[in-house]
Amino acid sequence: MTQRRLTIFLHWSVLLLVLVMVKGGTASPYVRWAFVVAGGLWLAMAVTRGMLCKPGPKLRGTLRTAHSWVHRGMYGVLALTVGANAAALLGLAPHDTGWIPLLVLLGAGALHGLFHFWRHNVLYDGALRNMSPRILHKVL
Repeated sequence: MTQRRLTIFLHWSVLLLVLVMVKGGTASPYVRWAFVVAGGLWLAMAVTRGMLCKPGPKLRGTLRTAHSWVHRGMYGVLALTVGANAAALLGLAPHDTGWIPLLVLLGAGALHGLFHFWRHNVLYDGALRNMSPRILHKVL
């Protein structure tokens, strides 16, 4: 599996796990461990191999400059959330420690998704195709 395919898989897996944890109130330790493992693997890949995100040629000005920094911020929020859930699962923090970082990650992820939706539909730069499975490329 290539780095790009694994990143796409982890991107959507982490989103689905976050939604499952929000629905269930982070009660299931299996889901939380799956989130910690998937998020940790994604973070490790980003640290060792670098981020795959690029601003694209149609993104200009301040948004182009801010693009990589905002993605670094998203990785920071992901790291905070993974760390809080791992600490709670290992008994180093109270059981409900990961709840607030999880909601922050969900909010930041929603803004992240809206930004890329805007890029895809206003700039026509195919931003949604970068992180979508190939089966969805015909629709996008």
